[in-house]
Amino acid sequence: MVFTATLIDLGIALLLAVGLAEWAKVKRKSEKGFAWLAASGVFFLFAGTIEAALLPGLFNYVGGLYLDTLFAAIGWILALIGTLFIGYETLLEK
Repeated sequence: MVFTATLIDLGIALLLAVGLAEWAKVKRKSEKGFAWLAASGVFFLFAGTIEAALLPGLFNYVGGLYLDTLFAAIGWILALIGTLFIGYETLLEK
């Protein structure tokens, strides 16, 4: 996309997916699932900005804090939960 950091691209793509689902009136089928996806998009954006803005060597020198990896892992888990919610509620809709 626009940026070179892939986590930022993933966060933007997830937030765009939630916005397009709202525009296409698909979001009302699974409000909870799309909320989880939006939260994962925010976590991926935050992980990407940490990765792009801060010096990677600084965290290794200070004490081994891998904040970008931590936020990316949380974002991945939130995306997985949101996808499962959306799939489950969409398939069971009557």
